[in-house]
Amino acid sequence: MEPPLALLTGRGRHLDDATLLHLLTVLFTGRETGSVALSHNLFARFGSLAAVLSATDRELESISDMGMHMLPMIRVLQEAALRYNRARLPPEDVLDNEQKLLDYLTARLARENIEQFRILFLNEKNSLIADEAQARGTVNHTPVYPREVARRAVEIGATALVLVHNHPSGDPTPSEADLQMTMQVQAALEVVGVTIADHFIIGNGRHTSFRRSNLL
Repeated sequence: MEPPLALLTGRGRHLDDATLLHLLTVLFTGRETGSVALSHNLFARFGSLAAVLSATDRELESISDMGMHMLPMIRVLQEAALRYNRARLPPEDVLDNEQKLLDYLTARLARENIEQFRILFLNEKNSLIADEAQARGTVNHTPVYPREVARRAVEIGATALVLVHNHPSGDPTPSEADLQMTMQVQAALEVVGVTIADHFIIGNGRHTSFRRSNLL
């Protein structure tokens, strides 16, 4: 087998998830012994590198031979990936490049196994002021409180919001509850002069934009 770092030179960008996961286990644990079995177990359990990075601590700890170094290093790598995708957002108008915005939102939410509701707070130029998780729910429901959303928007000085939540089922089709919640948040925001720029539902490799679907 080639030395781990040698795999990253030249062909690194073309490594499949299983090989890259094996490489990471070698680097994170500092040993070849057991890395093949550990990376195999991780890939068999989660199916992709992205799913490993998004797995909960409890899920990761259930994998045998994780050791004391793997979990914190996976969390470091996850945070680095999120920051990279956030840094790629247009600095002036995050809505100017929808694909980069979706890359960021997908990295945040696509592999979550429970629903999470996040808000991107924007200023008058649609620059990102803050990205905050507002609520975490169950596998198919997240409680959202419109007045709290409006209060936070005023508190942070936002003029527009991008709402986003995930569907752990992988199907980004809006439910009736999603539509009602969006209308309720929109009504609360209108009182304080804040608009909803879009509401994205993130699925597994798919998404729905309320703006593009004429639901706003």
